[in-house]
Amino acid sequence: MKKIINILILICCLFLITSCDNNDIGVKIIDIKLTEEEYAFAVEKGNIELKNSFNTFLSTIKSDGTLDEIVAKYFEDEGEKIGVAINNNAENNANNFIVVTNCPFAPFEYIGDDGLAYGIDIEIAYQYAKANNLNLVIKNIDFDALLSNVNSGYSDIAMAGMTITEDRLLVSDFTIPYYSASQKLVVASDNTDFDHCKTASDVEEVLKSLNGEKIGYQNGTTGNWYVIGDEDWDFEGFSNINAVGYKTAQLGVQDIMNGTIYGVIVDEAPAEVMVKQLKGNLNAKLEVFVEAVKQEKFREMILNGFLNTLLIAVVGLLIGIVIGMIIAVIKIAPHDKWYMKVLSSLCTGYTAIFRGTPIVVQLLLAYYVILPLLGVKGIVALNVAIIVFGLNSGAYVSEIMRSGLTSVDKGQMEAGRAVGLSYTTTLIKVVIPQAIKNILPTLGNEFISLIKETSVVSFITVVDLYTAFQQIGSNKYDFVIPYIMMALIYIVLVVVITLLVKLLERRLAVSDKRN
Repeated sequence: MKKIINILILICCLFLITSCDNNDIGVKIIDIKLTEEEYAFAVEKGNIELKNSFNTFLSTIKSDGTLDEIVAKYFEDEGEKIGVAINNNAENNANNFIVVTNCPFAPFEYIGDDGLAYGIDIEIAYQYAKANNLNLVIKNIDFDALLSNVNSGYSDIAMAGMTITEDRLLVSDFTIPYYSASQKLVVASDNTDFDHCKTASDVEEVLKSLNGEKIGYQNGTTGNWYVIGDEDWDFEGFSNINAVGYKTAQLGVQDIMNGTIYGVIVDEAPAEVMVKQLKGNLNAKLEVFVEAVKQEKFREMILNGFLNTLLIAVVGLLIGIVIGMIIAVIKIAPHDKWYMKVLSSLCTGYTAIFRGTPIVVQLLLAYYVILPLLGVKGIVALNVAIIVFGLNSGAYVSEIMRSGLTSVDKGQMEAGRAVGLSYTTTLIKVVIPQAIKNILPTLGNEFISLIKETSVVSFITVVDLYTAFQQIGSNKYDFVIPYIMMALIYIVLVVVITLLVKLLERRLAVSDKRN
């Protein structure tokens, strides 16, 4: 009860904080183009058929004016926009045209108030799918994972305002360009350092004069290479500043408003949209979040994320318990046979691998490396997450189980054998039930760890709680309230699990007293 009261107090405090006004720190764009670049779409290296097909399509919509009409919808607000549902769990098949993208990056791709994906790239994909009688599927993932997703066969094409570079051409093929773009600098609205600047060189001279200031960028973008330097682009980079990478440029711009970073390098068109959308006042942020969750699509997104989080953790733990029990039994069993020694060594290697590497690394290796190398394509990312979490949990649960089994008095095994029970029967009916009672609190902690660790499954396109609230934040270019609400849900989940484990402990304790 005390924990529940503490949680309620925490929730009240957070909402009191969000209800207070704070000083708005505005942002502005330094209206000078720092780069010249062209956007195109990426396909798997060697997929000449799709590349040629899409190039033909792009040439057609350029010549007949369709591309200009699509661009006008988003830059000049002309015409009816087309939204497409986001489905990260869609399977690969011949009828699906799977597009992997990264929202928010308006006006090229963003999540609308109805939870659907909109933008120039989305409508180009829609028109292509329609022209080829295909079912369009949109997947929303991190920008720096786009090419890996396409090259691993999980999607057909990456469409995310992506610039053609020499490095990217080494790993992927690109269509013909469809839009000319540039990078610009976003700074606090009261920043006067660039007022005298007329050219890109003038801006760069100011940046070179800074001393240890933080400049942000979205990971994997042209802004990334502009800040840190790149030979192919002929970017010198800025050794005098602290480069800070973000999952989305919006988070970097939010940090400008928080006063923790000097500026952000970002693509011109998205910069103009986010500067208009971002709000510093927490009351405004709360209103934006409330309006978002009133939409059915966003409520479904949160529910699906919540259910996926529970599914991965629960099934992962069950798999872990089975694997862990097998490994623990092998390790404590007599090693008088050669094959038992081999099995024990294999189990030791298994636990060393899964306990010695972060789970996010295991997810990335399984999804983007091992499965593609084995020729397995199109597997649902959610299933991969469940399996990896189960294998990871098995390594930890094995040690928990082993300590539980060894904590049972040896006399229990001897007593079972003395009355004629076999080693296996005594282990299953006498030792293991007592061991489970001993390790129940530790198993509860393992379950809690799995719940919290599910936040990394977004790396392989799975929609969990983190992804759901991330996409809500993307809707209005604001992540403050979504992140607070996400944290509260995790806290409540952990408290509920803790209470259930304690309740089960008490029931088992009562059962022991009766016996």
